[in-house]
Amino acid sequence: MKYLSINSKFSKYAFLLVPLFLSASLVAQSPAQQRCAAFGKGQNISNWLEAYWNGNWPSANGYTKKDLEDMKAAGTSSIRLPVSFSAIVDTTAPYNVDTTHVLFSRIDSVIKWCDELGLNLIIDNHHGWTLNNQAWRPQLYRFAHLWSVVSARYSYLDPERFTFELLNEPAIGFDLDSLNIMFNTAIDSIRQHTTAHSIIVSPHFGSVGLAFSNYVPLADTNLIYTFHCYDPQNFTHQGFSWTSPPFPAGQVFPDFANFFEPPLYQSWNIVRDWKAQYNLPVFLGEFGVSHHADATSKCKWIEYIATNLKQMDMPWFYWDWRYDFAMFNSSVPNADSIVPCIGYYLGLYGDTSFTALAPAIQKPEGFAQVLPTLLASGESCKVQLTTAGTYQLEILDAHGRLVHLQVVTEAEQYIPMPYPRGLYFIHLRNGNEVHTRKVLIYD
Repeated sequence: MKYLSINSKFSKYAFLLVPLFLSASLVAQSPAQQRCAAFGKGQNISNWLEAYWNGNWPSANGYTKKDLEDMKAAGTSSIRLPVSFSAIVDTTAPYNVDTTHVLFSRIDSVIKWCDELGLNLIIDNHHGWTLNNQAWRPQLYRFAHLWSVVSARYSYLDPERFTFELLNEPAIGFDLDSLNIMFNTAIDSIRQHTTAHSIIVSPHFGSVGLAFSNYVPLADTNLIYTFHCYDPQNFTHQGFSWTSPPFPAGQVFPDFANFFEPPLYQSWNIVRDWKAQYNLPVFLGEFGVSHHADATSKCKWIEYIATNLKQMDMPWFYWDWRYDFAMFNSSVPNADSIVPCIGYYLGLYGDTSFTALAPAIQKPEGFAQVLPTLLASGESCKVQLTTAGTYQLEILDAHGRLVHLQVVTEAEQYIPMPYPRGLYFIHLRNGNEVHTRKVLIYD
């Protein structure tokens, strides 16, 4: 860090510098940054207004004000409300939104509870949008019109406490340029009704942290950025029948031989660098770990996430309160039933003893580097061996299917990636050692 030394020759002008420094400090904290910081500790209200597949959707008894009171008692200051708005928007022009649908009365109830309890609220446009490179254009104005209606309806809400999230986890493989058009059009629709409210956006590829690599912020200056963290997927989602593919229970953490694990470390480094480069507000919108994970591994994973959150002073929203990723040992959420390490690392129920002075897990440096990790189909990535030897290189798709196999011996070698859009893993083996890198093909 460089410090300014004021030469005595110019000391009589020093007083002029003070307002400049103060002004720079104030400018650095935009309304969006202040609102993001105010999120603090958050909870996702899951498996309710976004769960359109349930027969009684949206049920009247998914959550109550008492649930939010319990969340606030745990230390929660913000709520993220996932909503499947797509289910009440016509699929043909002029894309009427059914504003008489009971879904809106459920949303209004949550708004009322948050207002009475002094909680911040994110209204999140969650499931149901078929937005990919083949189907996005016909939905462009449907998507924008929804946000015009929603923002008009809720423009009266206090912008310091209520925000709009354009889209949960944009699809893996959806071209970023196309997504930006979708987002900018929706932002323009919202700005017709409110310029005061902050809007939440995320990059493509399912909002993973790795998607912030080479990501350029959008033009609107009242935006908050978000990402989700469930890496390694076969650990956090183990034992569930609803995942595709399903991951068997028994995966431990950390496990440096697990090829799903390196993206966890990469993502946090990339988000940290992006946040520092652009000085824009970023928060963790979702993270959680399966209740099938063993207690020791679960605590180590939570410790790693909490350490990064603490060191980056980053707000967060846990997924979820009482279902597959629940943070409690019983159906009655309170200070006695919370998983002890979750309460400790996330600072819940008044526990402020976790300091996160050092990284929780020191990941081995590995014996290879792979660059870039974001590229177009047909481009090549460079594999640099930091340790000489003979390595078996495997490329696997997101489902774990082998798409390429070769032997690598040269210190530097270019590997063609002529594959469709999507997520891929480059897996390098040297005996019992394994080095893995996640690569995203965007076009």
